[in-house]
Amino acid sequence: MYSNYNDNLPELLSPKVDIVFKMLFGDERNKDLTIKFISAVLGYKDGELEDVTFKDTHLKREHIGDKLEILDIKAKLSNGDIIDIEMQSNSIPDIRSRISYYKSNMITEQIGEGSSYSELKPAKSIVVVDFDFIHESKKCHTVFQMLEKDEHFPFNNLEEIHVLNLKKLTQLKEENLLGWLKFIGSESKEEFMQIAESNPVLKKAVDVLSAVSADKSNRMLYEARLKEWRDNKSRIDGAVADARAEVFTLLRKGYSIDEAEKMLATSS
Repeated sequence: MYSNYNDNLPELLSPKVDIVFKMLFGDERNKDLTIKFISAVLGYKDGELEDVTFKDTHLKREHIGDKLEILDIKAKLSNGDIIDIEMQSNSIPDIRSRISYYKSNMITEQIGEGSSYSELKPAKSIVVVDFDFIHESKKCHTVFQMLEKDEHFPFNNLEEIHVLNLKKLTQLKEENLLGWLKFIGSESKEEFMQIAESNPVLKKAVDVLSAVSADKSNRMLYEARLKEWRDNKSRIDGAVADARAEVFTLLRKGYSIDEAEKMLATSS
């Protein structure tokens, strides 16, 4: 059915790269896809979520700087909830603390002059990851709330974090959400073609990705982002190698591991 369709696809950019993810789900022109994706994650019925308003659609059309940026998607839902969506393909230091910090900001930013706490709307984070992030669980879709320690009832409904792990798709039973995560995690034209055949909404997502991928400026941004990742990984790997070498040197001099760690911490 889609043989000609597959032949006409350009070399598709990976939705797992955050800059492509934002082009797909953070663009006003594609917000019907964003609504469908959010609905699948949060469990809204079809048509229940009427609209989404993006709070920040800025995407640089120039070379990205040396420092890794967080290309998340901030949006307000038609029911008033505040949403932050991000794609993380690589682990970064203190990622759990950073996610909590971002979510807290989503609450505090709602309070302005003359506002009251009763006006606060739920702040929900959706984080798609491609590495073993929540290693304590085998689940693909983990949901975190602030609960009472023993009886597990929520303190309120203001905070919620959804983590979706592309490495654990076999553990996911929600067919609608599974389709979206397979789309995000696809790596070949054949995989994208199968996704397009499975669902009209996902076919549109593949069509949008095809249009994004055909744009030369988008491909330049994509390549710049990949280079940024590689350079950052190289710096981290180099720092780790240097630290290990220093530890071995101190151990050879007769220091214990604890002493070596303390000496390195003091010198850093």
